Amino acid sequence: MEIWHLWIHAIANILGLVTSQFGISEAISIIAVTLAVRMAMFPLSFASAYKAQGNKMSMMRIKPQIEQLRERLKDDPTELARQTMALYRENGIHFLDKTTMLNMGMQSIIGLGFFQALKSISFNSKFLWIANIGKADIFLSIVVGVLMFASMSLMPGAAEQTSLFLLLIPVLISVFALISFPSAIGLYWATSNLVSVMQTLVLRWVMSKRAHLRA
Repeated sequence: MEIWHLWIHAIANILGLVTSQFGISEAISIIAVTLAVRMAMFPLSFASAYKAQGNKMSMMRIKPQIEQLRERLKDDPTELARQTMALYRENGIHFLDKTTMLNMGMQSIIGLGFFQALKSISFNSKFLWIANIGKADIFLSIVVGVLMFASMSLMPGAAEQTSLFLLLIPVLISVFALISFPSAIGLYWATSNLVSVMQTLVLRWVMSKRAHLRA
């Protein structure tokens, strides 16, 4: 797809332009551009995360009613589905609203675009302990995993709703996958996950203030 290739080339050109114009290293350029993009996306991604967390809290609140419906209508799955969806609507629960879908689409386009752009660039520079960001680095992969785990585990109610093992599964998969990719991709992923951790902390604060006002 020509448009997709143009998008990948645009990312690569922006990274190169930032590196040359500001006289910074390739690694710092990746971090700076990633931060700029994620901060520009912050209002949308935060709104999506806020809605998702609101859905979770509402689901927990109506869980007894859902269980009652399942018990009462266990022999009538059609009516069970209808009344369950009606209960969701009454409590403002929407799993695929416009904000969530737009955020998912934008995150996918940006993330995959950066991944392919960074994979296509020939890097040959160092950053901190990394001798060549064009090659994989195990320790950086672990850092990415730690940041990813922190972002997920810090979500309000995560400890009560999800077991530690289930949180670790996507983290371990990502770490093992990242080991085979250039460290440049790891730098992008680590920076993006760091923003996600910040977003989660802000979300925790907002949700706690909301709970305090309701109390």
